Amino acid sequence: MISLDLVDIVLGSGARSVAIVGTAKNVGKTVTMNYLISALTGCGITVGLVSSGRDGEVTDAFTGEPKPSIVPPEGAWIATAEGVLPDSAGFLEIADVSERAGVLGRTVIGRMRESQPVELVGPQSARELARIVHRLHELGARVVLVDGALDRVAAASPSVTEAVILATGAAARHDLTSVASSVASLVKLWSVEEPGDPEVLRLARRAIGEGRVAFLDREAVGVGEPRFRLRLTPFDTVLGREEEVLSQAGQAHYVVIPGAVSEKLLDEAVNRDLRKGFTVVAKDPTALFVKSYPACPVSVAYEMDLLAITVNPVAVGGYSYEPGEMVRAVAREVRKIAGKRLPVFDVVSGEKDIGEVHEVAVG
Repeated sequence: MISLDLVDIVLGSGARSVAIVGTAKNVGKTVTMNYLISALTGCGITVGLVSSGRDGEVTDAFTGEPKPSIVPPEGAWIATAEGVLPDSAGFLEIADVSERAGVLGRTVIGRMRESQPVELVGPQSARELARIVHRLHELGARVVLVDGALDRVAAASPSVTEAVILATGAAARHDLTSVASSVASLVKLWSVEEPGDPEVLRLARRAIGEGRVAFLDREAVGVGEPRFRLRLTPFDTVLGREEEVLSQAGQAHYVVIPGAVSEKLLDEAVNRDLRKGFTVVAKDPTALFVKSYPACPVSVAYEMDLLAITVNPVAVGGYSYEPGEMVRAVAREVRKIAGKRLPVFDVVSGEKDIGEVHEVAVG
């Protein structure tokens, strides 16, 4: 059995872009990001860095607590807002500036001439974030790391990044059991799979590409040759129209939703007299806006590649957990609730539970 490190998991996945998403504030997301920046750079890999919001500030904009800085190495590519760059940003060789300005100015993409702490400010929209990730690759970044959080979940969408690392910690809940079960529930939700039928998957992706809510009806074409028919609706969203949309389901086997999937729609799908096994197909797991795993069958048009979990056993309030205990608790709850083995790391102490990932090829 090979003793894998978090960077081995990233490299072994082959992902060229990885979102690091925190389940709450102060759960070690920036620490995880800095760890990967250092480890990847140590492997001779040029990194690109961008945020789906704001990260790397000296003090938390909401709590006023000190935060770890992001310190890209020389040669790294970064994207940030011009409004947070110092007047004399000689450490940055600017390669691209966006035309559209945000609250803190235009997005600047550049290469670090020397290692300096930086504040990353990026767009929250998935489309613009994906464009920046692509541009960082074009300029020479081999692996792009995207800072994200549950309240700016665009970073984790498969349309933006190829893989995800989930960061949690003592700050997320006040008892270890709650922390572990909460992150395990999220892992279960973010592990929703694509439909097993290739035709259903193809039609679902077509509906999502057209931006339309659609139903899939099954019809027979000759004896023993059933196939599905795509029935597009005039709706581009189900929000505020859940009952109206489902009233048109008829005998459909699936409903495909290109945008946010509300808890109300999933509850309504269970309570209505729909065909047995009626399934909601979301674009990807980040589109499922629910508090708990839905009772209605769900699948996604694009699966998420969740690589690992990192934990921060220390909370700002002064309480903490023993690192090994926290790592094992999270790994155990993920196996119990999500039904899968996912590697769990504390990158500070070195404690880890890598489960069955010894078969991953690295190097």
